[in-house]
Amino acid sequence: MAQDRMDAQGSSTSSRTAALVDSCYVPRQYEPNYAYPLLVLLHGKGGDEDQLVRAMPAVSRRNYVGLGLRGPVEVHKRDRPVGYSWGPEFDIPGRSSFRVPRPLDPAEQFRRALHEPASDPMTRLEDGVFAGIRGIRGHFHVHSERIFLVGFGEGAAAAYRLGLSFPDRFAGVVAINGWLPANFRALSRFDALRDFPILAVHGAWNSRVPLDQARRDVATLRAGGLHVAFQSYPCNHRLDQDMLADVDTWIMNHCTNQPVR
Repeated sequence: MAQDRMDAQGSSTSSRTAALVDSCYVPRQYEPNYAYPLLVLLHGKGGDEDQLVRAMPAVSRRNYVGLGLRGPVEVHKRDRPVGYSWGPEFDIPGRSSFRVPRPLDPAEQFRRALHEPASDPMTRLEDGVFAGIRGIRGHFHVHSERIFLVGFGEGAAAAYRLGLSFPDRFAGVVAINGWLPANFRALSRFDALRDFPILAVHGAWNSRVPLDQARRDVATLRAGGLHVAFQSYPCNHRLDQDMLADVDTWIMNHCTNQPVR
């Protein structure tokens, strides 16, 4: 990975893997002989791969390796690109002020079809995330059974979908001001999801996704036997320092309470 920037909190690197651009956070005083938990960071709508990487020092400066991934869909506002999205499958209907680009003309669709694999968006997303994880494990010492999905806003919806679809591949999900994606059978892997850990943290003044909606999502997951911790905070839909500190506490409790294999 080519170095992108470095500061007192850690370092960030950028590369392209399976059509998902990534950025990573390396803890201060990185110890190559220690197997670090990996946080797979999925940004909110209009953000990018660095959005949660920049927030990593507020989570912990030394406990984790972080892998920030960029959503595959460019977002426009007033005909100008403002960031990226995980796709319409994860949006909240009727609540977005962002627009995705206009449809491509037939010639451009044909050109891209010649160079891009023919697969549905969810398959490409899953392949991109798993390729990113493989790539960072080739550069840093990551504990294979301590890989957590951490999503913010729309990224939380993507984290829910990935974690609940592949509970054997992840140690848990953290949803920050997020929601369950629409038209997704969250409990379709009922047996495999038993005791799967989830942390949902939500702003009590979040007008985009009201607190009652977050509580309904948590109730749905708990009804399926999942271990869901839930906490609300006196804030809106943005990232909050207290939220991020509690994310660190929750993840480290799970890391220290489970046996190392």
